[in-house]
Amino acid sequence: MTSPQQDAQQRPLPTSQVAKRVAYSAAAGAAALAATTADAQISYSGVQDLAIGQFSSQSLNIDGDAYNDILLKNYVFGGGNYQGATVAYAPGQLVGFTTGLTYATALSAGDPIDGSTVGPSFFGGLAYGAVNPDAQFNNATDAYIGLSFPSGPDTYYGWIRVTIDNAAGTFVVNDWAYNTVSGAGIAAGQTPEPGTLGLLAAGAAGLAAARRRRQDAA
Repeated sequence: MTSPQQDAQQRPLPTSQVAKRVAYSAAAGAAALAATTADAQISYSGVQDLAIGQFSSQSLNIDGDAYNDILLKNYVFGGGNYQGATVAYAPGQLVGFTTGLTYATALSAGDPIDGSTVGPSFFGGLAYGAVNPDAQFNNATDAYIGLSFPSGPDTYYGWIRVTIDNAAGTFVVNDWAYNTVSGAGIAAGQTPEPGTLGLLAAGAAGLAAARRRRQDAA
């Protein structure tokens, strides 16, 4: 004799329940496919940890075309150590704000980067001690710069993760990513799921870009 639990497991499901389970499975499969597709559209550099020396700058070619997309600066001016960012070409912009001076916003993981959040400018201060009192990157660990940048007629959205200590004059570019679909936004920190084609392709591109930078510096 079987237990009630075993008996229930052995009975065939009513047709309505079978239909519901099929529908739920189909919906779950569609959601998983959509998530995988979205992940595959994200091109990710892999961890780079590029240190920008004082009195120096670092250009990033985020999408791997013939043009650099953003200039990251670690300078020393009369007011002290300065870190800043400038998107290279119009109509690219930073996610930022103005309070008399123009700043880049220090984004947290998950913050949206799209046409509604970029602006108002293509440049912004990250940190400049007391000279830039509203700067958000004075002592930033794993903070995100959000940006849009053009490639031909298209506009793309991406992020750059940075670690900055303004007082010490240190600026490290940890990694970056962008959505390869023109006009489509990205969340700060969003990367492809492990194993997706987007991650594999971006990893190769990131290594190639790093090699080019080392060769240029040599």
